[in-house]
Amino acid sequence: MVSRNLWDNPAVIRENLKPNFFKDNALLAQFALVVSFLFSCVLPEEVAKEVDEKAYAILAERSEAIFGVSSDFRIEPPENSLRQQLLNGDIAELDDLNLVGCLEIAAENSREYQSRKEDLYRSVLALSLEQWNYGPQFDLDVSAVSADGDETVRAGLGVNKLLGSGANVIGAVGGSLLKVASGGAGWDSLSDASFSITQPLLGGAAREVIREPLTQAERNLVYEVRSFERYRSTFSLEIATKYFQLIETIDNVRNEEDNFKGLLLLSQRNQALAEAGHLSDIEADEAKQDTLESENRLLELRGGLSQQLDSFKLYLGLPIGVELGLVRSSMEEFENFESHLINLGEDKANQIAFKERLDYLNRTDATYDAERKVRVAEEALKSGLDLQVSTERSDGGSTNWSRSLSLDLPIRRVPEHNAYRGSLISLEAAYRSEQEMGDSIIASLRDELRKLLNTKKSYLIQLNAVDLAQQRVESTDLSLAAGRSDTRSALDARRALLSAKNALTSALVDRLLARLSLLSEMGLLRIGPSGFEIESGQIVPENES
Repeated sequence: MVSRNLWDNPAVIRENLKPNFFKDNALLAQFALVVSFLFSCVLPEEVAKEVDEKAYAILAERSEAIFGVSSDFRIEPPENSLRQQLLNGDIAELDDLNLVGCLEIAAENSREYQSRKEDLYRSVLALSLEQWNYGPQFDLDVSAVSADGDETVRAGLGVNKLLGSGANVIGAVGGSLLKVASGGAGWDSLSDASFSITQPLLGGAAREVIREPLTQAERNLVYEVRSFERYRSTFSLEIATKYFQLIETIDNVRNEEDNFKGLLLLSQRNQALAEAGHLSDIEADEAKQDTLESENRLLELRGGLSQQLDSFKLYLGLPIGVELGLVRSSMEEFENFESHLINLGEDKANQIAFKERLDYLNRTDATYDAERKVRVAEEALKSGLDLQVSTERSDGGSTNWSRSLSLDLPIRRVPEHNAYRGSLISLEAAYRSEQEMGDSIIASLRDELRKLLNTKKSYLIQLNAVDLAQQRVESTDLSLAAGRSDTRSALDARRALLSAKNALTSALVDRLLARLSLLSEMGLLRIGPSGFEIESGQIVPENES
């Protein structure tokens, strides 16, 4: 049995490695192939699983640090997704789909949502790579060479580690087996070891400079985590907007259907009266004409609804051919917070947004990054002074030590000078970008607060308008039956009622979306298991929460 401590026991090696140990060049090649196979026999599936586990652990840690909640993020789409079930025919149609269901479907099937998940995952991979770069780097090299009867087997292990102080530590051990054709049939062994450390003393020795790539990768992941959460909020708001606009269109179709039924009855009544000679043909034709116009509008509305549904399916990532049945979710979402939102005031709304808006936090932190990069660029302008200490030892030899100083004077530093000036420009651009976004948020919040108040007033006005229009229709119908009114008055009343109903639905949708939009602009809109959630403590006094 060959000693496990191979390179420290050359006598044992010579005893055990007989001349026929490697019978020919083929056996030597086989040895190299076997060693290479043992260290490369890793299944791609195992690699992907290992990378995922590390990435998910990093992401869970960062999410908990940022939001206080560990992330259950997974990059893989569901194996048996809803889209796949629909394509396979396992599910024929989607009935009774409310807003929460739409949000869940979008998170699972939306192509855009999946792309954003992949962007987040890539930032985790980038951080994982930088963490690996700052860890110990091991290198194992095994080789076998045969040429002109001379045979060599070489194995070496090296390690490289960059320390936080900027020191670069390199260590290596190696051993060789040699058989020279002219020297007989025996094998000789050689071993060697080396160690070196290089420590920057000036120019680049600062910890901030050494860790800059790792620091930026960590910051990039924080930005991507925030951006993804902000995207989930805005993406869900877009889905809610499309969903409630669909509900509005469905209501408009129903309103037109009711109007058509009423006009059809009126037209039939007038036609019968005209045939009996109790009503002029003009009035009968007026009712018939309005009935035809209503029927045509109904066709257009239904066509528009079908087109709108197809567009919504595309946005959710569903097959176009699936039958989609929507149910009207609560349109009083966060109505109990509306008065608090209206009375919030611009200053308070701005304070909340600057504290809670994740995209704004990214913008302010990007300014800190720009300031740090200026400091890093300043370090590169200094003289460089490195101290290197190294030692080597081989079989039968003494240990050799060496020490050296390397001085790099700050001359011919055009790249460094340009990089420094560029970092100053980038810093000024970061300041402007932060200020611009702050101004944009203030302007947007002013508009959202006005919109919320106006949509509430508009909704109350339309409620009264519908009541009056309904009373007008009932009154004109009674007058028409009693002969005290004409057909034109009845038709005008029905047009007014249809218009008022459609305007009421539109005002209700606008009012709801104004609430959600304002909450989103302040950064308070979150997505939970049951749909939209908000941090009510920011807007509701403690004694009312």
